[in-house]
Amino acid sequence: MERIAATPLPYVYVVHLRTFLLLYLFLWNLQGIGSGGLEAVPALLAASWALLGIEAAAVECERPFRLRANHLPLGKMCVVVARNVAQTMKTVGY
Repeated sequence: MERIAATPLPYVYVVHLRTFLLLYLFLWNLQGIGSGGLEAVPALLAASWALLGIEAAAVECERPFRLRANHLPLGKMCVVVARNVAQTMKTVGY
């Protein structure tokens, strides 16, 4: 598990995704305001916020085993597995 947790995404991949996401959102907002006027701003902001939220969720998924609220409780899962193995060993007679 430590090899998985310690393997970051390639820097070029992260930079490429973030650069083109921000460029896309900037140009999309310019086009939306140009064609829809200021009435389009709330919808554009909501959609941009949603797409940036997806990117933030992807960043959180890069490191799933940290001690934060959004991460997997690896320690608790290991305790459950250890208890299950101990119970099975006891049942089998080891």
